[in-house]
Parts: sequence; C-alpha cells; structure tokens
Amino acid sequence: MAETVTPSVKRFRSRKPSDPSEAMSHLRQRLASLGVSKGYNFPTRPRMSRQGIEELVQGTLHQTSNGPVFRVAKTYPVGSMHGETPLIDWLAQSQYTIARIGDDERLCRAGPGRFVFLDTETTGLGGAGTLVFLIGIGFFNARGDFEIHQFFLREPAEERAMLGLVQEAVWPDGGLVTFNGHTFDLPLLADRYLLSKLHSHLPTLPNLDLLLPARRLWRRRLSSCRLSALEREVLGLRRAEADVPGWLIPALYQHYLLTGDAHEMPRVLYHNEQDVLSMVSLAVILCRTFEQPQSPTIPVDDRLSLARWYQRHGMLTECETVYRLIMDDQADGGARAEALSGLATLLKRGGRSGEAVPLWEHLADLKLDTVGHEELAKYYEWQVGDLTRALAWTDAGIALALTWQPGLRRAEAIRALDHRRARLLRKIG
Repeated sequence: MAETVTPSVKRFRSRKPSDPSEAMSHLRQRLASLGVSKGYNFPTRPRMSRQGIEELVQGTLHQTSNGPVFRVAKTYPVGSMHGETPLIDWLAQSQYTIARIGDDERLCRAGPGRFVFLDTETTGLGGAGTLVFLIGIGFFNARGDFEIHQFFLREPAEERAMLGLVQEAVWPDGGLVTFNGHTFDLPLLADRYLLSKLHSHLPTLPNLDLLLPARRLWRRRLSSCRLSALEREVLGLRRAEADVPGWLIPALYQHYLLTGDAHEMPRVLYHNEQDVLSMVSLAVILCRTFEQPQSPTIPVDDRLSLARWYQRHGMLTECETVYRLIMDDQADGGARAEALSGLATLLKRGGRSGEAVPLWEHLADLKLDTVGHEELAKYYEWQVGDLTRALAWTDAGIALALTWQPGLRRAEAIRALDHRRARLLRKIG
C-alpha cells in the first residue's frame, strides 16, 4: 500500500538539504532572519583579575603539622604612638590596677609585658557555622617593640593549622586584653578549638575585657562605647580611608571565598590591626584615669563615674577625694548635687553624719529635689533628738515639692514627707 503524505509535510521534506554543509548554511540563514548573531560575534564580558592574599599583602606562609598558615607580622618600634599615647606606656601600668579595672584577681599574676592583645574577625555573630577567619594578636617583645601578628584563613580547610599556630603564639602563663572578648571572641574561639579537636589554654586565661571598664567610666558622657566611638571621643583618632566598617567584613570575606579575589582583604587586615592598637591606648588611659583621679583633664561626668567605681571596689578614701574634687571644680547644678549626695551618703555610712550636715544643707539650697531635706530631718530626729528642727526641714521639703508640676515624682515626695510630718507631730504632742 502506498504511503500517504500530507502536502505540508511533503513540501518540508522536499526543502530539506541533503548536504550537511548546505544544512548548516540554511540554519545560519534562518537564525539571521530571526536577528540572531553568530556565537563568536557575541560581546565578551571583561574578566576580573583575581589575586590571592599572598600577592596583595606582605606575609609569610608557615608550614605546620596541620597544614599551611598565612601570617602577616608588623613591628612598631619603641616610641611608636597610637593617638596621643605611646604604646610602650602599657608596660608601666600596675598589675594591681589592671586587676581592679578588670575585676579579676588572676590578672595580678602576670606583669603587663606578659599580656597579649587579641582581636578576631568572623563570618557572623556566633553559632556553630561562624568561622574565625582572622586572628590578630599584639604583644611587646624583649626590646620593648610592639609586634602585631595576624593569622589569616585563606580557606576553611586551613582552620586547624591557624588555630594551632595561634595557640603556640600566646603565653600560657600570661593574660589577654580584648574588647568584648568575654562575651564574643573567646567563647567563639573556644567553640572553634573544640570543633577542630584541639586543646587550647586561650579561653582559660585571665582576660581584661576593656568594654566593661570603658562603660563604667565613659557611658555617662558618651552615647556609645563602641570601639570606633571611643577612638573618636577618647583617643582623638580618625581611621584612614583604607578602613572598612566592621559590619561589612563578613560579607567581604564571603565574597573572597566565593571568587578567590582578595582585593578587599588588605582593608580587613588594616581594620583588625587598628583594633589591636586602639586596645593598647585605651588600656593605658583606663589605668591612668583609675590611678590619677586628680588629673585636671578628667571631665566631671567621668569623675562621677570614677567615684562610683571606687565605691564599688571599697576604695572609700579615693571615692571621697573624687567627690570633693567635683565640688571644688564648681560643677554645674546636676553634677554638684550628685557629688554632694554621694559624699554625704558615704560619710553617713562611715559613721560621720555630723560632717554630712553642711552637705545636706547645701543640697537643700539647690532645690533640685528633697533629698537634703529628708536627710536633715532624719539626722535631727534620730541623731540629735531635735524634733522641732526635724519638723522644720520636713515642712521645707513639702513646700518645695508643692512647687513641682503634678506627677508621680511630686506625689511620692509629698506622701513620704507627710508621713514623716505626722509621726513627728505625734512625737512632739
């Protein structure tokens, strides 16, 4: 039986070239009629040159039993400054002061020369998937030069080697200085050592975490105690344009891992290096301020913070000295009132209420609150037994509170003073 072919299929088959070269020519003509260019005529995208960290940063590749580690080392000779602070001034600080500002008696066991300043750069804010890809450590060598060694993770497979080399570089009988290391750097490093099945003494070393004392001293005056803010407000530093914001660093490293392009990594190394240097200067200034409260350059807000810091450590003589310095400086009303109240409370707790009387009287004259009136009423009622004077100071406090705008503060002050007044009247009657 003959095959039946539809006319359209028959026409298509009749036009099909039998020669392969003719078929290719026919295909090109069809593509050209559709506006398609030849493949080799497509515009090519310029390829970005990819450079490794070794080509961009002057460092050395160390071979260890766990593999290679890329390290960058830099030395700051004796006399080098960071801001207005000579780095070597750290070596002159008292280890007892270091222990006090760090709230850790173990910090006394080593002199300043056995401390290592440590800062890390990571791929995130914590968790099992967070890598520590850059560890910077700074320390003073036997000549008094300050050395910074930075260990860079070229790829995740080199982590065990990097952690092992850092472990060897930190003295097991010394201490660490960090900034927020207590809650971030050291716990994260402990996790990485554990996951790498390496034993480490780093998390067990006594740690002077500068963030905590910085907040105690400067949070009254500064809106932020981030390291970048302290550099501007305390150290008077402005970083060079080579710096990179800390929040951007994880993304830059992720880009490096994906592309192999290390062009942005020198900026990350610079950021880490400046962090280490700033920790040295901040540590020096914190120790100096704690030891020398009489320095005329200390702002009044910092003095108030310092007084409370001394009181927290039971350093009552130093606390009294600072309060009296504030009053002698003719501080503004709010600061002066706080100093008067703090010193009077200190004297009262020390059994020196008689010396506190003129302070409470001065406090009452400021008319900022009724604390002075209440304390004087208590003193004359319980210490002297002069109920009439106690009642007079109570009435003066009520009169002051009545001048305030209606609100909780006014209501509570009047309630407390009315209660005292009623009791005094009963006693007098």
